[in-house]
Amino acid sequence: MSLTHGYFLVGAIAVLIPLQDKGLAPLGDLLVTLALILIWAIANRKDDRPNLEKDKSFYWAKTPEDKSLCRGGFVIGGTSGAFLGYLLLENVSGIDAILGGSVN
Repeated sequence: MSLTHGYFLVGAIAVLIPLQDKGLAPLGDLLVTLALILIWAIANRKDDRPNLEKDKSFYWAKTPEDKSLCRGGFVIGGTSGAFLGYLLLENVSGIDAILGGSVN
C-alpha cells in the first residue's frame, strides 16, 4: 500500500510542479514526496496513546508499538516507491526505447 503511495505521489507532483523546463522535475518531485511522507508519519504520532476501546480498533493497531511498526512500514514503503518513481522519471527515454523495440 505505501509503495504505491510514494510511487503515485511522485507522478502527480511531476505533473503539477512547473520544473520541467529546467530539468529539475524528477529531483524536485522526489524531495517533495519524501517530505510529504515524513510529515504524514510525524502527524500520525498523535494516535500513539493506548486505545481504551480495544474492540473498536484494528487488529494490528492495539498497542502503541503496533502503530509505530505500521508507521515505520509506511515510511519505508513510501520512500521506496518515491525512489522507484524517481528512477523511472530519470530514465524515461531508455525505458521508452526498450518498450518501443529500438533496443535489442
